[in-house]
Amino acid sequence: MTIKLIIKNLIQSLINGENIIFLDQNAPRPALPYWTIRISSQRKLGEDYYGNGVDNDGDQIVSGVREATVQIQRYGKNSDESCVDLRNVLSKITVLESWQKEKIALFKINDVLNVPYELDNSQLEPRASLDLFVRFGTDINDNVGEIAFVETNEEFS
Repeated sequence: MTIKLIIKNLIQSLINGENIIFLDQNAPRPALPYWTIRISSQRKLGEDYYGNGVDNDGDQIVSGVREATVQIQRYGKNSDESCVDLRNVLSKITVLESWQKEKIALFKINDVLNVPYELDNSQLEPRASLDLFVRFGTDINDNVGEIAFVETNEEFS
């Protein structure tokens, strides 16, 4: 499962059964209220490192740490209150532990912003947003090859 799906599922479990979708899908909007999520940026932290040696196929794992900004928005009545509720729930030890089980560290939660959205008919639709900052590990397979044959002219005693 991708990091996007894992984070979406973690948020889904905290929003009382309301619908959550990825932003920018070019699809019809769901009925209000609903939530959107976007991983807006991913950054590499430090240097990646090789570990665990090379297997028989010449593969080696390269591991590293990444940091991402998760943008969450809620559309519909009382969106600001719902985002405040989400922010508060995200501070619970049990919730943080469920994220840790997925190997994701939630290390910063920004302020809830009340940002109404103007529709085509000039009506304002209630909307609020909340940014989360997470860190997670990544493993990339690198085919470094294998040494199939070694020849030497030296004699060892």
